[in-house]
Amino acid sequence: MRTINELTKSKQTDMKKFLLSLFTIFCFLTVANAETYTHTFKKGELTTAGGTVTLSDIEWNATDAILIEWNATKGIQFGNKDTPNTAYTLSTSGFAAYKIKSVTVNSSIAASGDAKFTITVGNQTSDTFTLDTNAKDYTFDCEDTNGDITISWTATKRAYYVKSITVEYDLPTDMVDVEKPTFKTPEGVYENKVTVTAETADQTLVLYYTLDGTDPSYEDFQSETGTTKCSKYYVMYPELTESATVKVMAVRVDGETVYKSDIVEAKYIVSPTKPYVPATSITSGEKYAFVANDNVADFLFGTSNGNLQSRKVSSKYDKYIETVEYNAFTFTSTNGGYTIQDAEGRYMYLGSNDGEVSFVAEKPATGAMWSVSVDNGQATIKNGNSTLYYSAGKDIFGCYAEKADDMVLPSVYMVREYPKATITPENGSYVQGLKEFTISCNEGIAVSSDFSLKAQSGQREDRTYEIDKVYQFTQVDANTLKFWIDEELVSVDNINIDLIITGDILLNPEGMNYKHPIKGRWTRSIYSYTHVGSAAAAVITAVEPADGSKVESLSYILFTFSNIATTVDTSKEAKLCKEGSDNEIPFSFTNLKEDGSYIAQNQGALLLDAPILENGTYILEIADGYFVDRNSKEIKGITLKYIVENDTAIEDIIADGESGWTVYSTQGIKVLETEDADRVNNLPSGIYIVNGIKVVIK
Repeated sequence: MRTINELTKSKQTDMKKFLLSLFTIFCFLTVANAETYTHTFKKGELTTAGGTVTLSDIEWNATDAILIEWNATKGIQFGNKDTPNTAYTLSTSGFAAYKIKSVTVNSSIAASGDAKFTITVGNQTSDTFTLDTNAKDYTFDCEDTNGDITISWTATKRAYYVKSITVEYDLPTDMVDVEKPTFKTPEGVYENKVTVTAETADQTLVLYYTLDGTDPSYEDFQSETGTTKCSKYYVMYPELTESATVKVMAVRVDGETVYKSDIVEAKYIVSPTKPYVPATSITSGEKYAFVANDNVADFLFGTSNGNLQSRKVSSKYDKYIETVEYNAFTFTSTNGGYTIQDAEGRYMYLGSNDGEVSFVAEKPATGAMWSVSVDNGQATIKNGNSTLYYSAGKDIFGCYAEKADDMVLPSVYMVREYPKATITPENGSYVQGLKEFTISCNEGIAVSSDFSLKAQSGQREDRTYEIDKVYQFTQVDANTLKFWIDEELVSVDNINIDLIITGDILLNPEGMNYKHPIKGRWTRSIYSYTHVGSAAAAVITAVEPADGSKVESLSYILFTFSNIATTVDTSKEAKLCKEGSDNEIPFSFTNLKEDGSYIAQNQGALLLDAPILENGTYILEIADGYFVDRNSKEIKGITLKYIVENDTAIEDIIADGESGWTVYSTQGIKVLETEDADRVNNLPSGIYIVNGIKVVIK
């Protein structure tokens, strides 16, 4: 049996390393946390003086002995024919933390000897073992007992011998070394969203994680109370759109035993991008970014000495920059200076070392007061004799008593909102025609010199409909642009109208000169209108299976409409029942075929949660407005009748005695090939082709 050379009473880490290697060697063919300790005695290991002895890295306590000698065949010898050793005890608390399964002692006596011994584990004591002259194993099965182990011998004449001691035990599950996950996505600040990934090298593990800062719990996941299980083996990849502290652990389940890794965590800041404009002075209560050489200060993941880390500016324009709002610092006027707080409200103060900038949740008594002045675009931010500089060589912001050659004063940029434009009629509106519209901005509006605008009808399937109408425009006032065309614009086939821009619309032209975002579905459209016109609501043109059909099973009903982009309004009634019953059979709307591929744009389907195989007549009632066409108009409802008849549904479709079965789905996909009749009989309900014969399994 294997010994644990790494075990010590005080070093559980070594025990974990050994156990991990044991997992690798046996590949889980044995009980994952079962362990065996064996010590075979060597000459001189026990002496008459007794005391504490270390046997294969486990400490044992030995009592004094009258006589101890060595027998090369039988091991440690206690007493002899002239001097018997009447009593001797070995005990240890080295296994007290574990569930002890058994203790085995290999022992024997000299001819005409009368030695006996007992084994005690915790509060359980074995029967008395009477030793034989032949060395053999004596085992006490102690049924997963915790506690100290004590082995006690007694004798009145001649010698007795001890060759080895073996202890079988189970490690607690919290001592099994399961590999910790590793985050592949670095902690930090991210714009708008971030996909977090973590993994382990061991692909047999499964990850469990939380996003709310609480510790993940396998038990919580089982009871559906907060912990998420990763969906792809050992990799997790939640997409965060808000800031979160992610905690994750790896888990291995072996039967009823669950092994868990240590929990690891990472903090992710998801922050929207904001515009920042150069500041010429400081206004109390406003938020500012420190900027130098296209880098912006960020403290959250600062270095150990407290310097502000630098992040690249997201975008830089003539009149403003863009970076995440999280990188802003709030300046508050206090006693002739300013306190400066980061995005989490922590106060910035001067640390004890040159260059150090530190942050603390509560305002400190000293070091948190800063003087700030802005001159010619640069900010002098001082605390005592130290000044905030950006060090190009170190790529950090810090507060230094002396300026080095690679240091520059930062600029301060104040956060603001993007200018907003208003269009009338509103973007996305339903219109019957379009002749004029206006765009306005209360911060001013203008167009670039190369600006032009024309209208185009959007795309439908593989066709593009060109309207090719050019709009004229005029500047009504500083805040309003008016666009018009001489004749009303009507699209073809009720396809959406897109307005196509060349050049730019500029908001706040005297300040930021902000280019109004150009967004479109298929082209450089700034606005798009859904055209309704005089088109009638779509109608149902075909249903498959057809109304009144006799079928062997019913699981999928396909509708074809006279218009595209059909959806459903679930507030309207749609129900399927067996004739004469009010029990509704559940189904859902889908735009997928039965094989999982997409249906045509002018189709929709109802998919039953489970196929109907029971013979009978079934009624499907679709109310007016349950189906809605692409122009948001209600489609007239319909009532359908289906008759389910099948004669092939029997309890056991396959009998023993055949040599084998090949099973296909009705789509021609091989489901099963086996010689086991039970596997065929236990297939899920449905229609199958078994050895070339169509059968229905109820």
